[in-house]
Amino acid sequence: MEKIPFIKILLVEDNPADARLLRELLAESGLKERFAIDAAGSLKEALACLCAGGFDVVLLDLMLPDTTGLDTFTALHRSYPAIPVVLLTGLSDETLAARAVREGAQDYLVKGQAAPGVLARSIVYAIERNAAERAGRAAMRAMPGERTLCPEMVGTSTALNEVKSLISTVARTSNTSVLITGETGTGKELVANAIHYSSSRKDGPLIKLNCSAIPEALMEAEMFGYEKGAFTDARQTKKGLFELADGGTIFLDEIGDMDIRLQPKLLQILENRTLRKLGGVQDMRVDVRVIAATNVDLSARVREKRFREDLFYRLNVMVIELPPLRERKEDILPIARYFMKENGSSLDGGGPGLLAPGSIDILLDHDWPGNIRELKNIIERARILAGPDDIRPAHIHLDGASQTQRLHAPGPVHAPEYPADISLEELEKAHIKRVLEKTEGNITHAARILGISRLTLREKAKKYALKEN
Repeated sequence: MEKIPFIKILLVEDNPADARLLRELLAESGLKERFAIDAAGSLKEALACLCAGGFDVVLLDLMLPDTTGLDTFTALHRSYPAIPVVLLTGLSDETLAARAVREGAQDYLVKGQAAPGVLARSIVYAIERNAAERAGRAAMRAMPGERTLCPEMVGTSTALNEVKSLISTVARTSNTSVLITGETGTGKELVANAIHYSSSRKDGPLIKLNCSAIPEALMEAEMFGYEKGAFTDARQTKKGLFELADGGTIFLDEIGDMDIRLQPKLLQILENRTLRKLGGVQDMRVDVRVIAATNVDLSARVREKRFREDLFYRLNVMVIELPPLRERKEDILPIARYFMKENGSSLDGGGPGLLAPGSIDILLDHDWPGNIRELKNIIERARILAGPDDIRPAHIHLDGASQTQRLHAPGPVHAPEYPADISLEELEKAHIKRVLEKTEGNITHAARILGISRLTLREKAKKYALKEN
C-alpha cells in the first residue's frame, strides 16, 4: 500500500448509518491517515462530485434514491470510465454485483461483512488494477500493428510490455540473430512470428523447425538440403529449409537439442551467410535471419560440452526472455477471456458465457506449470463443458496441479445429520467448518466446494472464527 500515499474516496451511500460504518471501517483499516472521503447520497450528487474531479476511487451503493441495480453502476461508469469503482451491496444483490464486475467494476463488497483490512485492500487493489489496465491499453496503442501481428500476445503486465518493446526494437533490424528463452508454453513461437511479420523480411518466408522433432540422421538433409546421389535414396536434388527461407526468417525451436555435429554448419551460416548442401562441393549464399528458441539453459549445455560455445555467443546477440505465467498473474484473466472468445466462436447456439467468480479464484491461484499453452487447453475444455453458460468451478480441470494442490484436492463432502432445531447461522457455521477441515484449511478448494468466492469464504471464516490456511 506504500505505492499510494494518499487516496481520495467518493462514498456514494444514501443510508447515513451505513455511511458512518464505512467511515469507521476505513479509519480502522491499513489506509490509516492516508485517505479523505467525500460523500454523496444520490447518483446525481455523485456525478456532480466527479465532475469537479480529484477522486481516485468510488465506493458505490447499488441502491440509491434516483436509480437502482445495474443501472446505477452503468450510469456512473459510462460518464467516468477511467475512475475505478468498488460496489457496496447486500447479500441479496451479490449476483447483480457480480454482473457489474463483469461489465467493468473493479470489485464488490457485501455491506456488514467487510472487515477493515478487506475494505482497504479492495480500494488499493482497485486503483492499482485500474492503473495497470490503462497503462496496458496505452502500450497497446503505442504499438499499432501489434494486435494484427500477434493477437495472442494478450496482457498488460510490465513483464509482457517489456517483451513487446524488445520485439519492436529487434524488428527494426533485419539480420540480427535472436535467442528466445523461457519455459515450455510461454509463447516463444508467437514472439518469432511477431519479429518476422513486423520486420522488413515480412514479405519473405518464415520457416519453422523443431530441432527435437526430427531424427538426427535426417536433420542435416532437412536443414541444408542435398545433391542428387549424395546418399542411396537421394534420387534428385533437394532444397533444405535454410535455402527455402532465403530472403526471410528461419525459426529453430528447441535449439538446445540440435546435434553438436551439425552446429558448425549453423555457425557457418550465421558468420558467412553461406551453406553447403549434403554431397555438395560448393558453398551457396543465403540471406536468412535466424531466430532460435530454447527452454533449457544453453550456458549449462556449453559447460557440459553439448553445445558449442562459439555458436552460443553467436546466437546470444539479442535475447528475449519470456516470463512464466505465474510471474505475471495480472495477465491470466485477459488471456483466459481471449481464449474464451476464441473458443466460443466455434460453439453452436448462443454466444459464450463468462467466468464465474469461483472460477476466477481457481485460475488466479494455479501456478500454471504449462504456462499459456496449459491455460489455453483448460479454457477450451471448460468452454466445451459450459456451452453458452458461464464457466464455473466444476468446468475447470487442472491437469497440471502442483503437488500441494494434489495433496489438498478435496474428495466428496458428505452432509452429516444436523438437529432439526439448529438455526440457519449455526448450520452455515457447522458446514463451513466441516468443509475447511476436509480441505485442511485450503481456502480455494473449500470455496470451490461451497460454490462461493474466496473473499466471501474468508469473511465468513472470520465471522465464525474458523481456521484457514
